[in-house]
Amino acid sequence: MVSFGNRYRFLIFSWIGLLGLSFFLLSCETNQDSKGEKIPPSTAFLKGEDPQRVIQYVSAILEDKPSSSLYYIRSKAYFTQRKYLKAYEDIQRALQIESGDLDFLFLSAQIHYHLEEYTDALKDAKSLEEAGFSAPGLWILLAEIYAQQKQTKMANYYLAKSLKVGLSPKDRAYVYTLRNLSVGDTLAWMKSVRDSSNIYLSETPLARLYFQHQGVRVPLMIYQAQLLAARKKYPNDPHLLRFWARFLAQIRQIPRAEKVYASVLASFSNNISLFAELGNFYFKNRDYYKAIAFYDKVPNDNAFSSEAMFTKSICWLYLGERLKSIELLDSAQRLYPADARFKSLRYRLMNRNIDSTRAQRDSLYTETPEN
Repeated sequence: MVSFGNRYRFLIFSWIGLLGLSFFLLSCETNQDSKGEKIPPSTAFLKGEDPQRVIQYVSAILEDKPSSSLYYIRSKAYFTQRKYLKAYEDIQRALQIESGDLDFLFLSAQIHYHLEEYTDALKDAKSLEEAGFSAPGLWILLAEIYAQQKQTKMANYYLAKSLKVGLSPKDRAYVYTLRNLSVGDTLAWMKSVRDSSNIYLSETPLARLYFQHQGVRVPLMIYQAQLLAARKKYPNDPHLLRFWARFLAQIRQIPRAEKVYASVLASFSNNISLFAELGNFYFKNRDYYKAIAFYDKVPNDNAFSSEAMFTKSICWLYLGERLKSIELLDSAQRLYPADARFKSLRYRLMNRNIDSTRAQRDSLYTETPEN
């Protein structure tokens, strides 16, 4: 049992630490927002400070005095830990207090990008550009967003813009990687990885690209060892966790992959590409009701929607629901008249006289238990 004296001394030291952090945040080199509030520089908590300790100390201060700069500092700490949802919550609180701060908006754009909310990320990034915010990190971020949206011309424009300023060797390697990938130059990309594998595996942006594109090119045992090492270094990174789920599915560890995918879902608020990926995962494993449930989450105005609707129509066929499949194909033809797959499949179905109640079902499909 802890004595009263020890507990008292512990409380004193804790408050001294909190006061010290408060003094540090107020006394370090700062900017000022329109309300006169001092905003610590973006590297304030990185100077020998553990992000988890920063989160604990700042959280204690915020209980007594909410502050946009403190929410920003805590958001940065969560961002460093790859806890993007928590980082998002704090940066939104900071922006509610001080909506015009450019540093806050830049962090918001970065968080949206890592949550794969590319439309919101682009909105924040373009607002920064229009406000005159000029930094290599912004050009690289805009290139990343446009690359994800398959807008190669715009991506290359911002990549070229970033190369005109001084970049660190790691940032330069990242920019050249994005440029090679955006133009489909996989040979140059693979050569870069081979020549600089230590850089690719040590930095998160490069590691994300590496594990996304190298899974089919690297021997399974090597890929597994590299991915586990990266996950040990960044245990909260949802992208690395997602690659681990894909790897488990690839080696047919389906129950384990399903559990990992559940953890990935908890790390994203509304990730459309993840919904489509999980629909495909359950479709390949013949759990058609779960596949349909995830395909239903993909909106019709999305890049993944046509594929989701086509595969969902096949799910209904495997479940013996021919009329539902035809109805879905009719809707899909109106939405995507240029996609010949829907017309072709509907034609095949309408020219086969099959009673949907007697259609042959996939022998391995999963029944949904009745309530």
